[in-house]
Amino acid sequence: MTLPVHIQDIAEPLEKPAGESKRRYRRIAAATLSGFLGKGANLLVSAATVPLTVRYLGSEGYGLWITISSTVTMFFVMDIGIAATLTNLISEAYAHDDKQRAANYFTTAFWLVVGVSTLLGLAGLIFWPYIRWPVLFHVQDPGLARETSSAVAVAFVVFLCALPSGLAAKVLGGYQELHAANFFATAGSLASLLGVILVIHLHGSLPMLVAAFAGPAAAANGICLVWICLFHKPWLKPWPSRIKGPLIGDIFRSSSQFFLIQIAGLVVFNSDNIVISHYLSPAQVTPYNVTWRLVSYITAVPILILPSLWPAYSEAHAKGDLAWIRSAYARTRWVTLAVLTAGCIMLVVEGQNIVRLWAGASAVPSTMLLRLMCVWMFIFAITLNQSCLMGATARVKRQAVFSMIAAGANLVLSILWVKTMGVDGVILGTIVSYLLFIVVVQTIEVHSILRGNAAKCI
Repeated sequence: MTLPVHIQDIAEPLEKPAGESKRRYRRIAAATLSGFLGKGANLLVSAATVPLTVRYLGSEGYGLWITISSTVTMFFVMDIGIAATLTNLISEAYAHDDKQRAANYFTTAFWLVVGVSTLLGLAGLIFWPYIRWPVLFHVQDPGLARETSSAVAVAFVVFLCALPSGLAAKVLGGYQELHAANFFATAGSLASLLGVILVIHLHGSLPMLVAAFAGPAAAANGICLVWICLFHKPWLKPWPSRIKGPLIGDIFRSSSQFFLIQIAGLVVFNSDNIVISHYLSPAQVTPYNVTWRLVSYITAVPILILPSLWPAYSEAHAKGDLAWIRSAYARTRWVTLAVLTAGCIMLVVEGQNIVRLWAGASAVPSTMLLRLMCVWMFIFAITLNQSCLMGATARVKRQAVFSMIAAGANLVLSILWVKTMGVDGVILGTIVSYLLFIVVVQTIEVHSILRGNAAKCI
C-alpha cells in the first residue's frame, strides 16, 4: 500500500474537468450545511447544557464534570492515529473506485481499533482500584468526592464504545458523504440534551449525568456504523477474513505521525482543565471552560467546513489537481478570517455580559482572559486550516515532531504561570508555545504544498 501519489510527481497538473471541481464543492457544501445541522445541534446542546449543569451541579461540581470529560477525552489518542489515517486511505480507494481496497482498509483498521479498545478495558479493570480520583482532581466537597470514581468509570466505558464506533464518520468522510454522518450526530446531540434534562429533573447523580450527556453520541455513531455496513455500503462489512497482514504495518507507519499530533493536541486542549483543577480548584475551571466554549462556538463556523475539505483535498491530491487545492484553501482562509474578526469584536465588547446571562455570575471571566482567548482563537483556527491540508496530503512528519515540542512547552508554561497568574497563565502558555513551535513551521509547510513540493518534508 502506498499513500496518495505526490503532487510533485506531475510537473504541470493537467486541467481537470470543471465538473469534477463542481462535484467536490457540491459535496463540501452538502457536508457543511448538514454539519451546521449536526455539529450545530451539538453546539446548541452544549450551549443549553452549560447553564443547566452549572446551576444544577454548582461551580465545583460543574468544574469536576468538565475535568472528567477532559481526562477521558485524552484516552482517544489510544487509537494511535488509526481513525485519522482511515480517511486518507478510504479517499485513496475512492479516487481509484476500488471497493475491495476500501473494504480491506476499513476491516483492518476496524479490528485494530476494537483490539485497542479491548486492551484498554482490561487495563482499566486492573488499575482502576489503585487510582485516587478525588485526590487527582482536588475535590473538596465530600458528596462529590464519593461520586468522582463512579463518574470517571462511566465516562471511560462510554469512551471504550466510542473508539470503534467513531470510525463511521471517517469512512463517510473518505467517500465525501459526511452529510450522512452529520444526520446521525444530530440525533445523538438531541438525545443527549433530553438525557441531561431528564437526569436534572429526576435529581440524578453525577455519574448519571455523565452517561446521559456522553452516551447518546457514542450510540448514534454505532448505529451509523451498522447502517453503513448493512445497508449503505455493504461491501465494507468487516469480515475478519478481509484483514490483511501487510496493511497493519502500512497503517501503523502512517498513523504513528497522526498519533504524535493527537497526543500534542490532547495536551493543549485537555490538560488546561486538569492543571487548573489540580493547582487551583475545580471551581476555577468554570469561568475558564465556559469562556473556552464561547470561543469554540465562534470558531465552529469555519471549522465545520474542515471535515469535508480533508477528503476533498486528499482525493484532489491523489489525482494531482493542485489548482483546485490552491483555490479551495484560499477561499477557506478568507472565510475563516472574516468570521473570526466579527467574533473577536463581539467577545471583547460583550463577552462578560454574554457569559453572565448565559451561565451565571460564577462563570464570568476576567477582561484579560477574554482578550487572551481572542488571540488564541485566531491562532487556533488558522493552524487548524493548515493542519487539514497537511493531513490530507500526508505531510505531517515535521508537524508531529514540533507538535510534541509545543505540547511539552505548553504544559510546562501552564504549570509555571498558573501559580503566579491564575487561569490567565494557562491560556498564555498555550499561545506562546503555539507561536514558537507551530505557526512558523506549519506556514512554511503549507507554502511548500501549495507550490507543488508535496514530497519534501522541511
